Amino acid sequence: MAEILQILTYPNPLLRRRAAEVEEVDTALRDIVSTMFETMYAHKGVGLAAPQVGIGRKIIVFNPSGERADEQVLINPAVIDRRGAMEAEEGCLSFPGICGIVRRNSNIVVAAYDLDGGEVEIPAADFMARVLQHEIDHVEGMLFVDRMTPESRIAVREALKALEDSYGKAVVESGERS
Repeated sequence: MAEILQILTYPNPLLRRRAAEVEEVDTALRDIVSTMFETMYAHKGVGLAAPQVGIGRKIIVFNPSGERADEQVLINPAVIDRRGAMEAEEGCLSFPGICGIVRRNSNIVVAAYDLDGGEVEIPAADFMARVLQHEIDHVEGMLFVDRMTPESRIAVREALKALEDSYGKAVVESGERS
């Protein structure tokens, strides 16, 4: 059984930190990616960014279909073209139990590197575009609640406060400093 990493939950400050560029694709990076996929599947996610598991590097894994053959990895991803708009409900593994309406581009193109170190450009639309934008936001230190509609932000305010209180209590109990 592969290792499953702990998913950081809001408001852990590491989630707000911009991740560092990956300089080299090597065996250690491939091991991280493999563990990230297992963690994503264990938590029933469709995407996962390295900062969500405490790894401050620009790595995202995703698989909207759930079929192992459809696994994709993007290293140092960046959206290079954006078009259209859509609004839909999103959730996030780092925000257990919280969902809200988020406005995103409906069509994008992402430039990145693959696990072989080769340059790739991925056009994406609709749900795939949403997943990629969500995960790329994570490596930039942006969270989906930052992009929620004002109505959704109001609707989840108490749930966010509960996560903040729970996190604060856990930090105090563990003796950590924030």
